[in-house]
Amino acid sequence: MASYNDKKELVQTKRKISLSLVKGFEKKELTDEGLVASGYIATTHLDSGFYDDKGNFVRDKIAKETLTSWAEEINAGVPRANKMSINHDRDTHVAGVMKKGSAKVEQLPDGNYGLYVDTLVDKTKDNYEKTEYRILNDLLDSFSIEFITRDAVTDEYLPNAAFEEHTGGQGITRTLLPGAVLQGATYASRPMNENAVMIKEVIDFKEQKGDDATVEEKKVEEPLVEEKKEIQKNKDEDVTMTEQKEEEVKVPVEEKKDVVPEVSEEEKKEQEAYKAYKAEKAVEKKEAERTQLVSEIKAELKENLDKVEVENKVASNDQKPIESKEVVEFKQISEGKIGVDRQWMIAGKLANEFDLFNKPGKRAEEKSFSNFIVSNNKLEYKGLGMTTNQNADTDYLLSAAELSDVFDPIIYNHLNQKTTTWNVLPKDDYSSKGNNQVQFTIKTVRNPTAEAYTGDAVSLGNVSRLKMQTKFKKYQVGVSVSGDLIAAARGGPIGDVFAQEVRDSTDDLMEAMNAALYAEVGVETAAGVIGFEFLADGDGNGTLYNLTRSAANQLLPDSATDTYINGDTLNPTRANLRKAIRNAIEEGASLQNLVFFCSPIQYDKIKAIYDDAQRLVPTSMRYGFEGLMEFDGIPVFYDKDCNDDDIFLVDTETHRIAIWVPPTLERLGKDSDAEKGFIKAYWCTYNRAPRRIVQIYGNLTT
Repeated sequence: MASYNDKKELVQTKRKISLSLVKGFEKKELTDEGLVASGYIATTHLDSGFYDDKGNFVRDKIAKETLTSWAEEINAGVPRANKMSINHDRDTHVAGVMKKGSAKVEQLPDGNYGLYVDTLVDKTKDNYEKTEYRILNDLLDSFSIEFITRDAVTDEYLPNAAFEEHTGGQGITRTLLPGAVLQGATYASRPMNENAVMIKEVIDFKEQKGDDATVEEKKVEEPLVEEKKEIQKNKDEDVTMTEQKEEEVKVPVEEKKDVVPEVSEEEKKEQEAYKAYKAEKAVEKKEAERTQLVSEIKAELKENLDKVEVENKVASNDQKPIESKEVVEFKQISEGKIGVDRQWMIAGKLANEFDLFNKPGKRAEEKSFSNFIVSNNKLEYKGLGMTTNQNADTDYLLSAAELSDVFDPIIYNHLNQKTTTWNVLPKDDYSSKGNNQVQFTIKTVRNPTAEAYTGDAVSLGNVSRLKMQTKFKKYQVGVSVSGDLIAAARGGPIGDVFAQEVRDSTDDLMEAMNAALYAEVGVETAAGVIGFEFLADGDGNGTLYNLTRSAANQLLPDSATDTYINGDTLNPTRANLRKAIRNAIEEGASLQNLVFFCSPIQYDKIKAIYDDAQRLVPTSMRYGFEGLMEFDGIPVFYDKDCNDDDIFLVDTETHRIAIWVPPTLERLGKDSDAEKGFIKAYWCTYNRAPRRIVQIYGNLTT
């Protein structure tokens, strides 16, 4: 492995590749393909750490979801992710490759997780013999992954790539999220993550414990290799001794003709039969010894493995079996096989089953949201279970579950199914952030040294940037189920009524959050998030992120009509739509990241442009927008919350939603004949390039 100084220099290069080491190949074997080295290339353990260029001592750990994402890339054969090098020498002729289909995330005995792969060493590489020797003789005995977490241009973290937690002084603990980009792995020799060493056979046993016979045979295979060698050795020795004895008694016929009597054919047959009998008995004896040894090994291995604590054992509480029908159904929700209508019913029944309406819960600010992540534009709940807020103890008790643990995953799934602008925009997970603001940078001036040159002189310069920040905003909807409504359900479980109320309230919360995206609101003191129109109308809204907007700081366009185009109470025109596209492209937007948002009225009017030209309306093939109309290759998305006269062009790469507290259910104290609570969410919008958002306003609405 590279030294800490080597690592520091590599991190400071333009590619910003970081390293993480894991000790120990689980197996090494020579095959017809070449040498295969297998083991865990990464685990969720906290590594030994390194000092960054600011003097901070940084220790990394990898989220299980990140390992799963990387495993999917390796199994799919993504070239960026599946290549192997030696000690981080990124030669064009790679040292090996992680085999497709071999990657899997497994739970380790200590509760952490590891990403297991089979790697094939390339035997066509010049130094293959040297590499084979080093691996087989444990001179290269570790894995090291290479990954990127920061944008090479802005030096900001990539979306959903990592979050940092300061541990006091100059200490930082960094968690790598699914947005971290895997850049392959390397065979290395010095581990940083000693905790990652473990026995793969123990995991296999725990996964297959229901079939003892199969497991026992599997576990005994490797010990039997040595036993087979020993048996073969003894057998060879017996054969050698037999040959020696035969040599001792053998009399040369040429020299002792007068001494040795002639043997008859019948006597020869008897001698041959006796030899065959002795050989058969010897084989039977060896087989009996082998069978006895195998039985002893099996018994000893089974006794030892029975002592291994199976991590997914769950104890029951209050004499209630944890694997009840409600729990089983609840776990199936994460598999995506149950419709959201049924999910709400399951959540209500589960809350009744474990009497969660009578148990206190934590405030959202006190929760870690360790199971919450975002996947591009969707909210996801990983590790669906009943022990989210459990204390660190030796068992798994349902008493730790709260009402929010049951309903929050369903709220996420319900929101994700809505066809709204809020669900189209990409999102970033800030649920572990320690303050109430999003910090980001805006590029204000290009690097002036990017030009043609003659001679050998090199001019140095840099891109000018400004650091911006904006506050998270709070949205909520109250939930209340009165006593008489519960009674009107004819004694039915309160969970059924409460689940319906939470469901309807979730719809109302989505309405409020989605409408906020279009509002002309954006000052930091306002309650709402920054809306599209506030960004597009630079002249009408003179401050942004608590700064005065100007062309110099890139918060205002060079001309007001670059981002705020008057539709002149006419039907939308091709000229205006193409002007909007042109302005965004000239500001650096990529065509594949642009989306039109408009009201249903303007959507129909854009269709009419093709009707007038007697052409079929083209439909988008872009992922996530399939089947929608497109204009000049850009999808057109319509939303009822958009003003009837407006059309917006938005760069989804730079206009994003940051989630601080994901939509979560909190209960209120009992102060009347009702069950009360509210759903809350802390989030905001921010835009790293406001000059790329364009509004065409004042279009005809009749």
